[in-house]
Amino acid sequence: MTRLGSIWRLLTLSSCLATASIAAADTMHAVDADGRTELSLTRTDGAVRIVIMQTVVHDSYPYKDAILWGGDVGELPKTIVTSIQVRIGTEEIFIPLSAYSDLGNVKFASIDSADHGFTLRIHGGDGATSYDAALAFKRTYLISREVALREFPKERRDATSYSFPARVKD
Repeated sequence: MTRLGSIWRLLTLSSCLATASIAAADTMHAVDADGRTELSLTRTDGAVRIVIMQTVVHDSYPYKDAILWGGDVGELPKTIVTSIQVRIGTEEIFIPLSAYSDLGNVKFASIDSADHGFTLRIHGGDGATSYDAALAFKRTYLISREVALREFPKERRDATSYSFPARVKD
């Protein structure tokens, strides 16, 4: 075996090992195209439970020319997210409609733990319409949403920051 062949073999092996460790760390869950998908995460401040509801887009959908993530110009996605419910322990977290109402053809989702919160990652679309979305939570609040087209993430993206008044505990 030549020296170049040895180097190539080593690079290939290290690439496979890196890919395996990334896959093991990021547990993606398939999202039901027409129904309910539940995700959960155990944290020291309480168990996080997320329910994603998605439904098929019918001909009666009122926004015919809407450009939704997962769709294309003049072409609606086959499915859209109709709700995202988040619960930490027994507390229901408010999720505004703007955080999910334009997400279509969701295929996979995962939850990543972070300091003082967590991130819900959503992957949707097909081919040129594929996108990645991240909803970041800090304590019991949604603080941001970022969505980017996978093919051109710097050219087609959306970022939203959320701010909610502090709740007074009884």
